[in-house]
Amino acid sequence: MAQLKSRMPYRLQVNGRDAEVDILARRPRLRVRIGPDVYAVAAARERGEKFSFAIDGVPYHGWRCIVGDEVHVRLNGRTHVVRLLRHDPQRAVAALQDEVRASMPGVVVAVHCESGQALAAGDRLLTLESMKLQMTLLASHEGTVAQVHVAPEAVFERGALLVSFTRQERRNP
Repeated sequence: MAQLKSRMPYRLQVNGRDAEVDILARRPRLRVRIGPDVYAVAAARERGEKFSFAIDGVPYHGWRCIVGDEVHVRLNGRTHVVRLLRHDPQRAVAALQDEVRASMPGVVVAVHCESGQALAAGDRLLTLESMKLQMTLLASHEGTVAQVHVAPEAVFERGALLVSFTRQERRNP
């Protein structure tokens, strides 16, 4: 079997969690590595927004909807948000943002942080619900919470300020 090692793994974000995907082989069957696991993917058939495929012999059917740089994928009754991450200096600077704003309208399910709390990258900030989908927002970088601008059960609109961080001096190496 011809092996193909991708020049660089694809960096994805699935439901807010980073993942790396390597394409190991394209023919005769697509084989991909996601983290430490390797999967064989059988012929995907697509008709518009609907699709079907098999991973390691298990069939999956679903639909997808592309919204900006996100792909909302519905598989077996669960919706997942997938985003391709590219190495982009502007995006790296944006990761060091001083505030978190809502990318879509919704309601606050839970608040996991408080003013003055020190956070590490990946710490939980808020759990939100939007379009019947619950998601937990995670800190993109370490910092200190300046203020949480919402409370549980608060309804918010797209662009609403949710959490702000204290400004930190950036040191030159």
